[in-house]
Amino acid sequence: MPLGFPSLRVNHKNSLHHLWCNNGTWWIHYTLHFDHRKRRIRRSLKTSDLAEAVRRRDELLAEITIGGEVIADQRQSHSRELTEALA
Repeated sequence: MPLGFPSLRVNHKNSLHHLWCNNGTWWIHYTLHFDHRKRRIRRSLKTSDLAEAVRRRDELLAEITIGGEVIADQRQSHSRELTEALA
């Protein structure tokens, strides 16, 4: 599986960049680039607290900026997301 790295455009005037709240739970979205392709990633931060969501976002983006993120096959990715959602 390829390793993807984020392409981040940060608007410093907007402290909520890459975040959105869906029914009380904060989510992050970002784009990973790999093998001349890209994939948009959406992931739950599993918190309803904005300060905690910002902390988790910053931690996650720093981690994948340095080390990248393994890009799963989309079929595996959908299966994993379904499993996480049901947990």
